[in-house]
Amino acid sequence: MNDNNLLEITQNLYKQRWINYDKANEILGNLEMLLSLPKSDRMQSLLIMGESNNGKTTIAKRFVNKHPPYLETSFDDQFGTVIEKVVRPVIMVQCPHIPHERTLYYNILDQMNLPYRKSTRPEYLKQTVINAMIDMKVRILILDEIHFLLDATPFKQREFLNLIRYISNQAQVSIVALGTDKASYAIKAERQLDTRFDKISIPRWQCDTDFQRLLATIEQFLPLTEKSNLSSKQLSLEIHKMSYGIFGEVLRVIRLSALKAIQNNENKITLDTLKSLNFVSPFENDLRIY
Repeated sequence: MNDNNLLEITQNLYKQRWINYDKANEILGNLEMLLSLPKSDRMQSLLIMGESNNGKTTIAKRFVNKHPPYLETSFDDQFGTVIEKVVRPVIMVQCPHIPHERTLYYNILDQMNLPYRKSTRPEYLKQTVINAMIDMKVRILILDEIHFLLDATPFKQREFLNLIRYISNQAQVSIVALGTDKASYAIKAERQLDTRFDKISIPRWQCDTDFQRLLATIEQFLPLTEKSNLSSKQLSLEIHKMSYGIFGEVLRVIRLSALKAIQNNENKITLDTLKSLNFVSPFENDLRIY
């Protein structure tokens, strides 16, 4: 196999794909329900918790992609012209590593493709964000990595959470927060905000029939000429052991194994292929699932 063919196969193997599984579809259903709620003075929100690399951001991006910006047209009777306006039902931003209000405003305005000056006072930036959300009919603001708040002082945590609550109230948008299992502690720092959040957790995969179905689904996308039967008891146990039941690690193990098989001119993934990786997971020292 030449280098060009290997490059093409590798790019195809690592191409971003949506993998269907029950927990992901459950969360997407919750997000759709949230999007359909009428505006109110106290918008319902959602906290999605799970360990790093376990699928939270992927699910959220799937939801964002299902609800992209679009142009809304209306007719101005006075001037006899057609008016076009951008509508953004969902906005997703990274929560600042340091809970600084300016950074949050910058992140939101960047996602909305709106200009700003970094010399602008925070009070004006805040009102610009709120006005833009109202004008663009934003329904949901997704904040990824909300657990970063835990690195701040209690005062800074409450200050930042109060800001989120203010934006939610003024723009009448639901907040969807993504974070590790510790994220609930961050939200609890502001009780009035915490009571608005429904909470859903994405646990590690257990080595059961659901996990085997997941492996069978992933196998459908592998560029191998023979069936590896990843859902078999022997291979599923080994993949689960190597990945510690973390969704992103499962994908990494399978992709590396498929690439190894191709490089060795093999047509499928075997137990020997898996063991030859000498794979080291970042979760190796975490034995809570055993």
